[in-house]
Amino acid sequence: MKTLFAIAVAGMLAFASLRARAADEAIPEVWMFAGPYVANPFPGWEGVRRDMGEMWKPDSPWQTVASNVKVIAFPPTSIDRSNINDLRQAINEIKRRHIAFGVGTGLLIRSDRCRSKSEAYVDQTSLEHLLDKLRRAGADVKYVTMDEPYFYGQKDASPSACHESAETLARTLMQGIAIVRQYFPNAQIGSDEVVTKDRAWVDELINWVDTYQRITGEKLAYLHADVSWKPGTIQNLVPLAAALKRRQIALGIDYDAAAKGDQPWFDAKSVENSNVGWVHNAIDHYTGIESGLGLHPDHAVLTTWVHYPTRMLPETQAGTFTNLVYQYIRQHGK
Repeated sequence: MKTLFAIAVAGMLAFASLRARAADEAIPEVWMFAGPYVANPFPGWEGVRRDMGEMWKPDSPWQTVASNVKVIAFPPTSIDRSNINDLRQAINEIKRRHIAFGVGTGLLIRSDRCRSKSEAYVDQTSLEHLLDKLRRAGADVKYVTMDEPYFYGQKDASPSACHESAETLARTLMQGIAIVRQYFPNAQIGSDEVVTKDRAWVDELINWVDTYQRITGEKLAYLHADVSWKPGTIQNLVPLAAALKRRQIALGIDYDAAAKGDQPWFDAKSVENSNVGWVHNAIDHYTGIESGLGLHPDHAVLTTWVHYPTRMLPETQAGTFTNLVYQYIRQHGK
């Protein structure tokens, strides 16, 4: 009897341990890149993801992804270049599927103080036009992701960089945030930021997070790490995650593929091979973070800033962008 009791107790303890482990390793929220159909894409992007508009039909072939994704975020260029009706169609379908909507944009307002040409900075009229267009299209913007304000405001090496202090950057952001709230009062403000192989940079980022809260009076809703996928960089995600957790700020990781020169996924002779290779490389990255490193972010941000993959659909076909999201969801048992 004692043996049976001991076995039962051991079983209950093991079950409790598994439940505790599962709680510690909660499945990240899935965020994904997308956009409306753009009839006149930016020069050089004419053949890239031309099936984007097909996503915004009820029977479009990304049903598993659409049922599990938490947030869809549009880049500002696709919003700017889209027809208002095409933008409205995309936003209406996102609403119908009960998916939260986000947008990424620079929020550092250019002025005589600094006219940096980086994406972290934006002309006030351009920001107002972007937000007004979203509102006219019926968007309910829940998340606004600032485009790497600390990296480009402090570390950018381009000729137009201003190298402003954390305090100056935070005060400047207050102007951009106020404009956002004029259009979308309930929008949560988070940020993308570059994570480098320099361990001291993590400490700078955390100081930036604290300075942002002290100056603006609110925490960042989240910080999404833009990773170069170098080994030293990946290791720096661990102390960053710990510091953000102590501050109760959500960590996201941008899951994409490495640059062309860093990984052999790119095939100059075959677009299809490059598409498949890009997706495989991105899968290697999120697998390495979550299974290898044992780090489970709050947000899994599946995104691309480059020409690949050149197709969004269907989710079950190798080499499409939604296939990357589909495989992430399936790997997490959804």
